[in-house]
Amino acid sequence: MPRPRAIGWMALLVSIGLAALFVYGLLNIEGDSIQLSGINLQNVNCITYCALAAPISLVTIAVLGTGFWIGWTILIIKVVPPMPEIVEKKDYSKIKAFILCCATLALGGLYGYGLYVRSFWALAVPAAAVTIVVLGAVFWVGVAIITTRTTLPKDTKQQ
Repeated sequence: MPRPRAIGWMALLVSIGLAALFVYGLLNIEGDSIQLSGINLQNVNCITYCALAAPISLVTIAVLGTGFWIGWTILIIKVVPPMPEIVEKKDYSKIKAFILCCATLALGGLYGYGLYVRSFWALAVPAAAVTIVVLGAVFWVGVAIITTRTTLPKDTKQQ
């Protein structure tokens, strides 16, 4: 097996294994019952809690801020009227942008409240989203490496 293909398989298997471990860690599996695990963060030291919450909060605020910025930009931008033959189409972009702004503000408020009350899920949901996105990207790269065909001939002699 060529080296790049072996690296692709390794990336694929590692991402699947880490995703399975993540799901297993999130679920409290004991015998036949499956329960979502929840950790009581009320008794955790403030410095420890901040060390956990700070990086997750930076990523969460960046993602929510970007979503709000996109919606706000669409809302305030002045658009040149379209050509007359396109006018009969309804343009729902402003409504969708307003919904995006409201949703990001609501999620930001919910996240802030979750941090205030030291909710396990306020940290777990953004961490899970980032973990799933990163593992999905590694999985996709592994599949891309495995399925890529080489275009070079096997006998490449220099003349």
